[in-house]
Amino acid sequence: MDIQQMQQQLINQISAVKNEDILRMLGEELTYSLQSKDDLSALLTPEDYKELTLLAKEPVDQNTMSLNEFNSVMRQWRMK
Repeated sequence: MDIQQMQQQLINQISAVKNEDILRMLGEELTYSLQSKDDLSALLTPEDYKELTLLAKEPVDQNTMSLNEFNSVMRQWRMK
């Protein structure tokens, strides 16, 4: 996919978003990325980098719960 196709795909996706929070987040991320020349990985300690790498390699469903489980836990937590 060339640059113009990627741009058009992003424009189409953004045009479909109706959630103000998502649009705000996208705008902030884009602004930061365009203004910042910093390599964020350079800010990580070797331990942080190792942990992040391990987390990225974990199976997707290893530490997840269903929405029903989450809601149940949250209801119990809010009662305390």
